[in-house]
Amino acid sequence: MSTSSAFWAYGSIIQLGDAATPEVFTAIAEVIDITPPSMSRDDIDVSNQDSTSGWREFIPGWRDGGEMSFNCNWLPTNATHDENTGLLSTFTDDDRHNWKLILPDTVKTLSFAGFVTGFEGDLSLEEQADLSITIKLSGVITPS
Repeated sequence: MSTSSAFWAYGSIIQLGDAATPEVFTAIAEVIDITPPSMSRDDIDVSNQDSTSGWREFIPGWRDGGEMSFNCNWLPTNATHDENTGLLSTFTDDDRHNWKLILPDTVKTLSFAGFVTGFEGDLSLEEQADLSITIKLSGVITPS
């Protein structure tokens, strides 16, 4: 009987780069749930009069890193959430930033550039203040 190679996502980290040289990455505070990049790829229809038995033919096209999202306990004055150096700053500055998604136990790290497209708070009466972030990836996703 073989043992599963599945891993527990507990301990996953999202880091934001500071754009300095050398770049320093800081973990976003109190992340709860993470939805990794939703990658996709275009297909290019190259069907023609010579296509076998009338079946469409395709070749691979552009890759799209898609979006990554996460939610966290909202800490408006924390340096990783605030308007000076944190998530709110990345939403308002109109720049692409470097990010890392680090899976626990060094299973894998995904590095990518992207910009915040969604910054949505939730101030429920009976729950902690919650913040949902969406990042649009731009360019290559580099696993290591």
